[in-house]
Amino acid sequence: MNFKLIITCLLLSLTSCGLNYSDSQKIKSVAVDTLPKSTYTTNLNDEPTFEKAHPNAKALMNDSFFFSPVEETAPFGSDDGSDTYAGFVQWRINHRTESPLPYLQEQIAEWGYPQFDLQETDIEKLKPYLTKSDLAIRFMTGIDAAIVAIAFGQLYLEGTIDKEVLKLAKISVQRELQPRMLATWKEYKSEREIKLKKLLHVLEQVN
Repeated sequence: MNFKLIITCLLLSLTSCGLNYSDSQKIKSVAVDTLPKSTYTTNLNDEPTFEKAHPNAKALMNDSFFFSPVEETAPFGSDDGSDTYAGFVQWRINHRTESPLPYLQEQIAEWGYPQFDLQETDIEKLKPYLTKSDLAIRFMTGIDAAIVAIAFGQLYLEGTIDKEVLKLAKISVQRELQPRMLATWKEYKSEREIKLKKLLHVLEQVN
């Protein structure tokens, strides 16, 4: 029995024991500069779908919710999330090895949304921002949606998430889970909370 055959038998044995890719609690990192340019150009005008997702994304984003084009809490479902993802795909073509953070800053500046401390989840500390304008919560939710869209967009396309973006995405979801933020969703509040926790669960599995 040659070496390749031994490895094949071993893999088949593990699979028969019920061990598969989705059982893993952490995903493998992917070298972005090894991904073909077509990874991005073929997605320029396409909405994200499970079928076209990177294998790592399929293992973690295994619920139709993550690909909804209309669900407000889904990564690409809100207007801000959808616009951010579309812009990220275009930006990434010529910035494949760079952190997506500059793109995030560009997007926020283009919208003209006032910025706040993206590392902060304490609503009391964010009160000065939230009381500046009647649209402050809208701006904050929009920026959080943008961060989440970039994180899940990178996972969808590349199978991994930049370390700093991943950190910000977790903070963004935790910020949106604060009672004051959830309260603004009124009758959708409970569903919003459940779906935000789905996002956080995936983010916590990314290495």
